[in-house]
Amino acid sequence: MSPMYEVTGYDRKTGRLVAFYDVPPRRVSSIKNIADVPWSDDGLGAYPLDRDQVSAVARLLETPIGNADLDYFLEAYDEGADRRQPSG
Repeated sequence: MSPMYEVTGYDRKTGRLVAFYDVPPRRVSSIKNIADVPWSDDGLGAYPLDRDQVSAVARLLETPIGNADLDYFLEAYDEGADRRQPSG
């Protein structure tokens, strides 16, 4: 099974996940390219996104993204996982 992807935003002060945007399967390839994900990616990485990358991803997703107080990443997850549950 292929991993699913989302763009995540973490508060710089607390490290807490405060925003997430699902990446539709039809956009995964383009967004992985923007995020400079290597072709050898096994779906286990988290890739930091700079301001320009976040802007490009937002255009592709047709969604406003860009709170300057957040650190953004492209992250993969297992489709069956409950990724919204806080850990430990």
